[in-house]
Amino acid sequence: MPAAESAVAGAWRRWWRMEPRGSFPGYVIAAWHLALIPSLLILLAAHALFSTAGVDVSDLQKPPVELKPRSVWMAVLAAPLIETLVLGLLLRLLEFATPRRQVLALLSALAWGGAHAWFHPLWFFGTVWSFYVFSRGWLAWRPVSYKHAFGAAALPHALVNSSALLMQFFAKTS
Repeated sequence: MPAAESAVAGAWRRWWRMEPRGSFPGYVIAAWHLALIPSLLILLAAHALFSTAGVDVSDLQKPPVELKPRSVWMAVLAAPLIETLVLGLLLRLLEFATPRRQVLALLSALAWGGAHAWFHPLWFFGTVWSFYVFSRGWLAWRPVSYKHAFGAAALPHALVNSSALLMQFFAKTS
């Protein structure tokens, strides 16, 4: 197992430095976890903070809905593909404001968090970190190719959305 642990640690280090070297699948797996776990923790902290402050969080979150095949395909396939195309365009436009990749990723994440919050305010907290990770993936792999940049953002996005849907599915008690 030490070789596998070393590969994962290397993928995380490459993600942090925005280096596209190494295994692309390893990068995608690392980015998936780097997006999902902190996003869940941020969302749970925001939920707890608002609840403790006496805010009715049910007004801030998406109402529970029945998972239908159409919504699954939208979340797992359509949203990551369409949003990644827009992400690439947004990052290109933001490059006119600053060449610093960390700042570009942060501005992109805030824009995506705000766009998701437009629909359901708590979604800001669930998406802002994930889109920081997706933006960093795009920026890291863009020097290799657009195909790699697209995959480095879209694949972890699809995996995060799949994870969220699976959690919804298994959270249902009836």
